[in-house]
Amino acid sequence: MMKIILMLLLNLSCLQVSQAFKQPDAKDLLHLKYGSAAQNQLDLFLPATYNKNTAVVILLHGGAWMMGGNEYTDKTAKDLRNRGFIVANVDYRYVSENVNGKDLLSDIDQALTFIQRKSVEYHYRSKGYHLAGISAGAHLALLYGYTSNKDIRSITALCPPVRLDDPETMKALQKNNLVKNVELLAGAKYIPDQKISVKFTEVSPYKYVKTIPTLLFHGDKDELVPDNQSKFLFRLLTDKKLIARFIPMLGKGHDCGMNQPDSEKIVLDEIQRWVKKYN
Repeated sequence: MMKIILMLLLNLSCLQVSQAFKQPDAKDLLHLKYGSAAQNQLDLFLPATYNKNTAVVILLHGGAWMMGGNEYTDKTAKDLRNRGFIVANVDYRYVSENVNGKDLLSDIDQALTFIQRKSVEYHYRSKGYHLAGISAGAHLALLYGYTSNKDIRSITALCPPVRLDDPETMKALQKNNLVKNVELLAGAKYIPDQKISVKFTEVSPYKYVKTIPTLLFHGDKDELVPDNQSKFLFRLLTDKKLIARFIPMLGKGHDCGMNQPDSEKIVLDEIQRWVKKYN
């Protein structure tokens, strides 16, 4: 009888080892094409050891929907990978006369489908991913997460614009010469002192909130996207009894403290806790 028990324990141990995927070092899979447009590419960062329970984080960069690329979030992606997560650092198209918010959401959806396909090759989970982003990327993470039918376990948003149909929000954007960006995102014109088009509501994440645990960070000195955006969304989520947490980054601007080592660590620690909790 004891021999049978030992055999069963040995077989169980072997099974558990086989479920973990190991490689000599952490792996960087760079410039993977997930779609036909030039900006439809992503970097996939794999830790040295992971399994089907390891969290997969999809990271979206900022840049006012019209600038930069996933080089903006390269360090954060690697930092999260070094904390044991699988991270896809996604680039997407800029808004233009021919590309609007729906197209950007389509890019993210294509990227997510591509990441799911790659799970077969690299032996990680095929669904139940986490979204994270900063600034415009935070807006897209929220908007995609709340409107997608995909299995999204959590959203982390740093300094997100969430209410693009609000006159005060548009005045703040006007001060920073960002109205054109939002017009292209919405596919509509903003005319001061006139009723704002419903198209601006349609690209506002607050309109679609649903049951996805949402972690919000915002610098209280943010002069680009005022922190009342995150405060508004947090109140809305909590009023609806949805899971949410808001962390004010005191004294920080639109970088949300990610350019200072002490505050960057606070953000990364909180993201790590949030993702693990809802994985």
